[in-house]
Amino acid sequence: MPKPTLCIIHEAIGDKSGIAKAAMWQVNCALDAGWEVSVVAKYLDESLQDRVRWLKLTVPRKFFLLKWLTARHYIRRALGGLSFDIIHAHQPQVADLSDVFNCHFLTRVAHENHCLESRPGARSRFIRLQQQAAMLAEDRCYRNWRPATHMLFCSDMLKTEFGRLYGLPPVHEALIPTVPPYREITDDQRRAARVALVGDKPGLVVGYLGGLHERKGYKRLIPALRADENLRLLIVGAYSQGFTVAGLGDRCRGLGFMEDLSALYSACDVFVVPSLFEPLGLVAFEAAAHGVPVIATAEVGALPHILEFGAGAKWNPAEPLGPLARALVEKRHEIRAGARRMAENYSDESQSRRLMNVYEQVLRHRNRGTLTAKAI
Repeated sequence: MPKPTLCIIHEAIGDKSGIAKAAMWQVNCALDAGWEVSVVAKYLDESLQDRVRWLKLTVPRKFFLLKWLTARHYIRRALGGLSFDIIHAHQPQVADLSDVFNCHFLTRVAHENHCLESRPGARSRFIRLQQQAAMLAEDRCYRNWRPATHMLFCSDMLKTEFGRLYGLPPVHEALIPTVPPYREITDDQRRAARVALVGDKPGLVVGYLGGLHERKGYKRLIPALRADENLRLLIVGAYSQGFTVAGLGDRCRGLGFMEDLSALYSACDVFVVPSLFEPLGLVAFEAAAHGVPVIATAEVGALPHILEFGAGAKWNPAEPLGPLARALVEKRHEIRAGARRMAENYSDESQSRRLMNVYEQVLRHRNRGTLTAKAI
């Protein structure tokens, strides 16, 4: 009996971003289940290059909007008329060509939450115009939905927002990717990580990963630090190298990009995800897997899972951060137990099974004549 065939579409499949990690996980799930897998991607993780058929994707070098508007053309060209039992896409430009589509982001919600480019200057205005044009193009994709496509949302929050804006497609569900396995970090390892990043300075160490992107909410943390001199903030991510805030001295330290995020998590007493709009927030699961209490705002898709298993708490930026952080540190043993349960519930095995059930459901529908095999 021939192997079922799957094609996964995303510009990058690997460790380049949360979406790229999710796409790589899906590739590995299908390979482990004995499927024949092809990918349409510009970047493909080295570990997969001899295990899948790589249909290389052309992506223009400059201008976000140009990349967005030409993606459908280049994806179709990479597919080259090949047929697959299932096409699983992660880019809205080809949502209508997909049997399974992963929705990871809604630019319209980011716009509503004032998360698009807002800095002054000509370059920022140009970026903002591109974002607004891409938003209109994305609206068009999501308003012209193919009813047979099985929609996967990365969180219940994103599913709710999609339904509010565009109406929910006939077949849909929320499916988060696998949560990292829980890691036992010893007290000695935590002390060593703290000394490396903070030294012997007193205070509660708050971790944040998201760089100086407006949407990630770093500005929400500054008043919290000003209000509580016992808090220290470590900022990691784009444009954060050397970042300081007047009046905070060394209590706010920008570290730029870090290859070893385990060192960051281990150094922190709590980890904060203060985003204005975060459809999921894999970083929350990664921090919890290191035994760090997670504090997240209501706009973070991972928050309900963190609360369900007692791995952290919800924060209202209008309220002080310090008392909440200290209360969680006092309960760190309970919180670590909750993080272990969460990792077990959303383990690779359980989430892989859920994903493969989706693929099998699509195949069953096709065999009953609901869908026709895709040839593009």
